[in-house]
Amino acid sequence: MSDNRGIYTEAEILSQPETWKETLQYLKSDWVSRLPNLQDYDQIVITGCGSTYYLSIWAARFLHCSTGVPAIALPSSELWYSGDVWLKPFKKILFIAISRSGQTTETLQALDQFLKKQKKDALAITCYKDSSLAKMAPLSITTTAGMEQSIAQTRSFSNMMWPIIFLSEKNIPDSLITTVHFSAQTFLSNYQAAAREIGRDLDIERFFFLGNGPLFGLAQEVMLKMKEMSLSYSEAFHFLEFRHGPMSMVNHQSLIIGFTNQATYSYELPVFNDMQKLGGRTLAVGKVSGKPQSIDYLFDVGEKVSPTWSYPFYLPLIQLLAYERSMAKGLNPDKPENLTAVVEL
Repeated sequence: MSDNRGIYTEAEILSQPETWKETLQYLKSDWVSRLPNLQDYDQIVITGCGSTYYLSIWAARFLHCSTGVPAIALPSSELWYSGDVWLKPFKKILFIAISRSGQTTETLQALDQFLKKQKKDALAITCYKDSSLAKMAPLSITTTAGMEQSIAQTRSFSNMMWPIIFLSEKNIPDSLITTVHFSAQTFLSNYQAAAREIGRDLDIERFFFLGNGPLFGLAQEVMLKMKEMSLSYSEAFHFLEFRHGPMSMVNHQSLIIGFTNQATYSYELPVFNDMQKLGGRTLAVGKVSGKPQSIDYLFDVGEKVSPTWSYPFYLPLIQLLAYERSMAKGLNPDKPENLTAVVEL
């Protein structure tokens, strides 16, 4: 295996603090007065494929919780072949299509179906400004700082999260950009060594990712990263749902990674405790006070960035963990098995 394997993936994961700064500056300079007003709509429909479908799940839950506007996430294929079921003419819908490349066939078809219904309220989020999706959508936010050479999405995913947060918050203070940049650099520096060590531990055979609310979508995304990069057994669940059957798979070769939420932390902590009793190891990512005994490893996001703006922070260290596992297994995370960067049908 070439010594160059994984060089793009690693660089793209670690570059996220710098790319986030660039994306936030772009949004502040180009989009403050151009964003659609979410309160003008009866419903928000968000779509994507693969990683961007999981991004859509996070986005729909986040926007619904933060704005009160009903929001749903659907795979683009559902909207392509059964759009009439979901796109009702009596509702004023904001349609958000997300695609890293802007060339994914199902997402292009889903947007086309929406526009054919003479609905003009569509927004694309992509990393490539000259892509078909960017050209087709009436509005297109292009987070070019997230462009990648590797196949598995890492920095592209987190950079495409910022426009969704911005849709809710409508403003990006200069101080926020500085705080996000510095805090992200510090976060990666504080826990990078631990993430690499855990990723190299091949005694771990099963990975379970837990998250509530919007964080469930991010748990699904890192579940996918672990499968794509390292070909490992990996599943995602809501915290308390994990007790309803899936925990039967927990053993001494299991790592349970929980994306914690301050609002529901008192319900999440007992789940970590229960999984420890079953022999599993536990890793918490989020804003956690202290380090309870039921948490073996902790990646503390800290308090400097508000919960609303901290969602992208949950991803880089777990992406790095998946990268290290891939490398330890002799794989090439730049080129996951059986995958291509774009699915064109």
